[in-house]
Amino acid sequence: MKKHIGGIVTLVILIVLTVVISIVYINKYNSISTLKVNLTNLTYEVDDSVIELKKYTQDEFDAFVKDYNEGNLPSIYVTEFIFDGVAMVKPYDLDDFLEEGNDYEYDALEITTINVNTIGNIEFTGEIVGGMIAVNTNDIKGNINLVLNGVNIDTDSKKVPAIYVYNKDINYTDHKVTIKTVEGTQNYIEGGKLKKTSLVANEELSNYTNNYSGDNKTNYETYTNYYGVYTSSEINNILFAKIEADKEDLQDGDPYYFYKASGAISSDIDLYFEGEGYLSVISKNKEGIETKGNLTFSGGTGDYYINAEDDCLNTTTDGDNYRNSLTIDVNKLVAIVDLDADEGDAIDSNGTLTINGGIVIALSKPGQDAGLDSSKGTYVNGGTILATGDMYDEISSDSKQNFIVLSMGERISEDTLITLLDDTENVIFSYLTDRTYTNLIYSSSSLKEGTYSLYKGGSVTGTNEYGLYRTITNYQKGTMLGYTNTGVGMQGGPMGDNQGNQMTPPSDMGERPSMPEGEAPSDMGERPSMPEGEAPSNMGERPSMPEGEVPSNMGERPSMPEGENSSNMGNAPTDMQGTNNITSATNKEFIVSGIVNIFSGVATYSE
Repeated sequence: MKKHIGGIVTLVILIVLTVVISIVYINKYNSISTLKVNLTNLTYEVDDSVIELKKYTQDEFDAFVKDYNEGNLPSIYVTEFIFDGVAMVKPYDLDDFLEEGNDYEYDALEITTINVNTIGNIEFTGEIVGGMIAVNTNDIKGNINLVLNGVNIDTDSKKVPAIYVYNKDINYTDHKVTIKTVEGTQNYIEGGKLKKTSLVANEELSNYTNNYSGDNKTNYETYTNYYGVYTSSEINNILFAKIEADKEDLQDGDPYYFYKASGAISSDIDLYFEGEGYLSVISKNKEGIETKGNLTFSGGTGDYYINAEDDCLNTTTDGDNYRNSLTIDVNKLVAIVDLDADEGDAIDSNGTLTINGGIVIALSKPGQDAGLDSSKGTYVNGGTILATGDMYDEISSDSKQNFIVLSMGERISEDTLITLLDDTENVIFSYLTDRTYTNLIYSSSSLKEGTYSLYKGGSVTGTNEYGLYRTITNYQKGTMLGYTNTGVGMQGGPMGDNQGNQMTPPSDMGERPSMPEGEAPSDMGERPSMPEGEAPSNMGERPSMPEGEVPSNMGERPSMPEGENSSNMGNAPTDMQGTNNITSATNKEFIVSGIVNIFSGVATYSE
């Protein structure tokens, strides 16, 4: 049976290429129907039952709101805007708004949206340019599978997610949403960010004035028509996740309530990924895939590539009362923060981070970020993992697979090859970086207990996957590397500023053993004998100066009473900046013993 919507010949939208969406869904009567949609002219056909596919234009906004309030929305429908459940969604976040000035009229966010308002299996095939998919999960019980069968969804530079799963309650668990990729298919997603809507109830504006000072207070008072858009009751009815900001958040000018999405794929609730196909996610503005609930890649299958202008994967909600864990079990997952980004961890969880299997490559933005970052513990239980960054966020000793952490004495430059060999000179891994870093994490089932050697440079022949050589036919050694210490909690690692530039060393460079005055610790590595008072030749150049003076490039040190040592000589904090500037190291045997193996001050080996 075929129906035609007369009178509409072309779609007044930003979708510029034909979209074919095959949808199989289970309605409330559990009957199965198939819907094929060609969004070029909004014709549609169904096989055995009539399903109304309705499109709402901005001119029909009032009719849409009425249908929404009366519960008359169809299971699948198209709008030319994003609706927050109360009014038209404003198109700019606060920062953008301030740049635009104070004369902006609030219109609906103009983005063609395929709205999903049902449970069941929904299969997408084809291309959408200038559009997005929005999934309403409020008060819906049951599961939904978004099946990607060869799709290309591109928001065409609109600041919105390409796929957005929304719910006002970030702890909502009555509705499970899974994104599945079909085996043998290539699927491409591009988008990123919805907006941050700053919210203070209009009857409460005066109550928050004292939360601002300086420029923030000026902006708040100047743009009060941006705040106070909704009443308290309207704020409580918003469909999107609402997060109550604490006092610290207010320092950036954020009002008391706000809601946002930031990823190319964003979800207010738990989000699951499964399937055996390939999925590429490119964020044009912010994060790659972000959730306010748990984020899970399961099944041990599927290939994922995420490139972002901020964190590639992120469970964003902080605190013990929220769902915020991130779990990875895939065939391959590559998370690369774009080098043009301002910042970004490759994989970031505000809960636990657990990697159970698959090839996982995680490359952060050079500066102050980590390849693997979590607030409640990182667990490496299986797979092949390579992560680089300038921060080392501690990996739990309760992990089930051995891992090695290399904290470099000097920043590794781009196009540098790092290779680990076992005691029979078999290559365990070889990695050619496209960016600078100071910390490298590696784990795989081939990293057994034993003695290893590490090299920089040389040449390698084999298969390269985003810099990681796993299948190697030939390797020619480069410069042997050593290390100066093990397991001293170099959580910050030697690093640089946000631009990747080396900086002067901090005073808290790690634990030093206590000893009689004037004696050197026994674990400092071999030092050549020399006349009394002379420095060894491998200590690096030091400027000459009058006796007793400290060189100017030693970095700032806190003043303290004569003869006393600084109390902060223990573990380096995770926000430490600077680099050890270690140019040589005397320990060449990298001994892997047990789960946790941390080597710091990695530099050119010198006896």
